[in-house]
Amino acid sequence: MTGLRQRMTVAAAAVVLAVLVTAAVFALLRIESGATRHAEDEGRMTLRLWEGLLDQSAAAARVAVGDPRLTDALERGNAAAVAERLGALGFTAVTVVNGAGQTLLAVPADQPIRLLDERRIGQVLARNDTQDGLVLTGGAAQLLLARPLGAQRPADRALVAIRPLTGSLEALAGVLGGSAFLVGSDGTLYGHAGPLAWADVRPAAERGEEVQATIGARGYGVRKLRLPKVAGTEGDGTLYLVTVRETTLAAMADSLLDSSALLVVLMVLVAGTLGLDWYFRRVFTPVYASMSALSALAAGDTGVAVLGAERTDEAGQLARTVEVFRSRSRALRDAEERRARHWLRQQSFIRRQMLRLSETLPEQGRRELLADLARIEAASEGRTPCARTDDPGALAVAFEVMAERVRDQHTALDGMVRQLQSALDTRTELVELQKQFEIARRMQAAILPPDLTTAPDLEASGLMRPAAEFDGSFYDFFLTADGSLAVLIGQVSGGGLAAGFMTVTARAALRTLAAAGLGPAACLTGANRLLAADNAAGLSIGLAMGIVSPRSRRLVFAAAGVPEPFLLRRFGDVVDLPVAANPPLGLDPAMTAVETALDLPVPSTLVLCNGGLLDGENRFGVAFGRARLTGILGNLDDLSAASVTAAVSAGLAEHGGGAAMAVDRLCVALRVRA
Repeated sequence: MTGLRQRMTVAAAAVVLAVLVTAAVFALLRIESGATRHAEDEGRMTLRLWEGLLDQSAAAARVAVGDPRLTDALERGNAAAVAERLGALGFTAVTVVNGAGQTLLAVPADQPIRLLDERRIGQVLARNDTQDGLVLTGGAAQLLLARPLGAQRPADRALVAIRPLTGSLEALAGVLGGSAFLVGSDGTLYGHAGPLAWADVRPAAERGEEVQATIGARGYGVRKLRLPKVAGTEGDGTLYLVTVRETTLAAMADSLLDSSALLVVLMVLVAGTLGLDWYFRRVFTPVYASMSALSALAAGDTGVAVLGAERTDEAGQLARTVEVFRSRSRALRDAEERRARHWLRQQSFIRRQMLRLSETLPEQGRRELLADLARIEAASEGRTPCARTDDPGALAVAFEVMAERVRDQHTALDGMVRQLQSALDTRTELVELQKQFEIARRMQAAILPPDLTTAPDLEASGLMRPAAEFDGSFYDFFLTADGSLAVLIGQVSGGGLAAGFMTVTARAALRTLAAAGLGPAACLTGANRLLAADNAAGLSIGLAMGIVSPRSRRLVFAAAGVPEPFLLRRFGDVVDLPVAANPPLGLDPAMTAVETALDLPVPSTLVLCNGGLLDGENRFGVAFGRARLTGILGNLDDLSAASVTAAVSAGLAEHGGGAAMAVDRLCVALRVRA
């Protein structure tokens, strides 16, 4: 008994230790998780702070680059006056380029800025707005600004200027109370602010993104944050922001807290072990007598006296349990005798049930079952009832064999019925599906408009190459009450009759909202609320809507879940229109669409397509792709709407080999004439 008490004391102490260790581990994991989240939050805060400082610097640079004296000097080509204003405004260099990317004026003359290609310059001129970004040039990270130059709109020249980021780095280092560095992926220093030198910080920064380092007998926290790639003439364009903050006092406080926590855990463990030993010593003394009586009862001595049954604690419960065991032993002997008396009646009953069930079997199965029954009855002759009390008997085995044979018969019949029903259901579903596809195809063909050639300054043409099965795509264009041209494209996810109804509903909703004078974003937002309110099938739809005013040549465009449109300004000149992106419609009724407005060059051709056209694959698994479509549009000799759709149709036929694709492919061309 003493050994049991000691073992339980040790086990309880081990449990207490395990609980303490588990609590400590969870506490450490929680602290580590909290430290990780804190580090992530601090990293995000540092990035937001850096981005805010860059935004402030960019805002100041936008104001400075529009200085009238600087603009006037650039217009006159006075390099000396430009150099004088650059120093006053904080810029290091400025370059004037034309639309083809050729340098017209550079100050200083030996350092022309060649950081923008022809495409980027074309975007700056087309958007008629100032653009900014980071560049790596001259051995430093600097702020680049590009804006159109000249009173003519759209302008044919662009102003490109760069400005150092020293002020932003110093402000960041001051807020963090440490040092800040801008470095490349190879460790090249592009900017520095703070008391520490990069040579001392670099070994720690190269070990990881968040490390602790000792510099000059003091502890520092070094964080390395990756910034978006920037354009430039040096390195691979990868830029990192490295911040350094002193952590000496925080490390000392953490060490003191860990030592105190360990001491408290040891004291709790010792006190718990001593208390458990005292408690077990007090409890096991009265239980010993009851355990001795239980051992005697297990050996067959039912006359042993059990003391302590009158107690109300655990020892009394154990004594009363022994008495219950003795009573149940006598009850089991009585039950055995009763079971022996009922054995013969049970045997007769089972035999009658087996004969009755055998009548449902075929002739051969019935003969086999009766033969088994006769053999089992012969084998059971001569056995005493007591011998049968622990054995269900051979008749029960035969009964199980017979029941299994009946179940096999019924299972085979049920399988044949299910196969017949499945074949009938499959045929019915196929007929219904074909009807749905036929109805959806007629709905799709009915809503496609003819080419628009009656407007004096506008023309529109559409192309639809349907999928092998109905896919739910459509396009539409029509003139509004004020003479503007509205163009639509859409593609519903999935197929069948539900997609067809969503196609008709989306087209009708957009036409109705456009007739009420709403813009593309408001039309897409209203249509989304209508579609999401009754979308039990969970379908989504990609929609794009644009409105072109023939008088102002201005395009207002909103797209949700469709690719960016193309713009053909002249032969061989194809650009992607930068428009705001929105998620597909029909799923979130609270979604609000965003639109983009821009002026179209005259003449020009706007080309819209759905995702099925760009992503559709031929039998070799090769997608049509945006690059292929750009090449087709760039090789056109005739930029009329009909010529554009005809060229795209020929390209699709060549790519797919005439075979139907899994999704609809559609394209709409809109020509704005002079």
